[in-house]
Amino acid sequence: MTNVNKKNIKIELTEQEINKRIDQIEKLDCDDDLRNFLIDALRALIRLDEIIGMKNTTIARLRKIFGKKSEKMPKKDNGEPQKPKGRQSGQGNNGKQEYPNAPKVKHKLEESKKPGQKCPECGIGTLYPYQPGIYIRISGSPILKAVINETEKVRCNGCGMIFEADFADKDKGKYDSSALSIIAIIHYLASFPFYRLAKIQKLLLTPMPRSVQWQLMEDLANILIHIWKALIKYGREGELFFSDDTGAKILSVMKKNKEKKKGKDRTQMHTTGIIAKRDNNECVLFFTGIKYSGENLDDLLEGRISDRPVALMSDALNQNNPKSIKDLIHYLCLTHGRRYFQDLEDKFKEESEHVNRIIGLVYKHDKYCKENNLTGQDRLEYHQEHSSPVMDELKKWCEKCFEQKLVEPNSTLGKSIKYLLGHWDGLTGFLKYPDAPLDNNKLESHLRVPVLNRKNWLFFKTEMGALVGDIILSILKTCEANKVDPYQYLNFVQQNAEEVKANPSKFFPWNVKF
Repeated sequence: MTNVNKKNIKIELTEQEINKRIDQIEKLDCDDDLRNFLIDALRALIRLDEIIGMKNTTIARLRKIFGKKSEKMPKKDNGEPQKPKGRQSGQGNNGKQEYPNAPKVKHKLEESKKPGQKCPECGIGTLYPYQPGIYIRISGSPILKAVINETEKVRCNGCGMIFEADFADKDKGKYDSSALSIIAIIHYLASFPFYRLAKIQKLLLTPMPRSVQWQLMEDLANILIHIWKALIKYGREGELFFSDDTGAKILSVMKKNKEKKKGKDRTQMHTTGIIAKRDNNECVLFFTGIKYSGENLDDLLEGRISDRPVALMSDALNQNNPKSIKDLIHYLCLTHGRRYFQDLEDKFKEESEHVNRIIGLVYKHDKYCKENNLTGQDRLEYHQEHSSPVMDELKKWCEKCFEQKLVEPNSTLGKSIKYLLGHWDGLTGFLKYPDAPLDNNKLESHLRVPVLNRKNWLFFKTEMGALVGDIILSILKTCEANKVDPYQYLNFVQQNAEEVKANPSKFFPWNVKF
């Protein structure tokens, strides 16, 4: 084994040589613990050599073998104790408050144990009301279940008139509004393909074919489209926007692309997610097609009346920039800049930890602002006092790396540093403007659903299918962002379909009360 330096170690021992050393160690006159430790270490070296020689070995597998995590968060250097592992206070089983829609069944005591009666145990004391016992019981059933309503009929043998028993909702069709709500949530929010739900329902003897599911979702979208269009108009006047893209596939568009000449038309497809914040409300909108997020944002802002500057949070890709906005305040995602260095921990551990520690302090300061409910201006002043010095330190360190030629500019570390320096104004918007976000994580968490949908469904068949998906997912995610129960909301909207068409803004999730 030749030790060149601390960062470059070559292992030139064969398995036979290691086994020979193990035999020698076993004969040494030394402490048993030391002997066993040395033998185990050499055997681990043999095993490591075997694993590295395997064809399918990856860095991730090696990390698992040695108990290493792929991403390390910066250690706290402020003396605060680390959070204890395991179940914390408030975790565990959900209480009754977590089941607001569950029916409540009250069980009464027998008369001899009612309040005011003598205690049947001791015969001395008097019983008085006490806090009720809570026993939550969860039962299973098919996702969609059917009820067969059989009506009694009679026919007059004189005139031939037929009389039939009546019941509630007799004339409302086969599929209840709650069925459409459940399918929408299962398919678009939980990424459950139509065919998979059809298979499960068939196994549970309650058939729901794929074609029927699609038709029901098209019917639901015909109601929700009025609210979706109204949300676009409402969000157009927002004061802050979040925007980003993820990949998408539409078979009909792919077919058209094959028929066109290569190199002349755009072939990539995207699902753009946009959050528009206005009056403490959030509109979450999705647009699937060949347009990038910047182009979709241009379409959204077309006809904007407000004269306030447009503030946008996104990553640094050029496709995210709207072309029609002149006075654009463009914030850039600090998490993206941090992630570049987290990916380099194996090669540049010291430099990576240095950057992650500094950016971690910024997030710590922002957490303090949230916990203390600071106003936008107070938050800005707090960041300027506490975060500005550490960000200045980071910038000086980045410049020093190039000025003193400590880092090769074209290396992976150099490119990460150039990303920070090249986008410094956007990455430090929180030091210039009140309420400026640190990152685009809010939108990226919403974009995870279209990503999972793409993995589970693979594609939309037509542009109409993509539009239906955009409408329903936009409504569901807007409900989630504004803490509105999507199931109850969809039921309510369907039950008031005519009024929704006449006055859609009345049915924005934050305006509805069940």
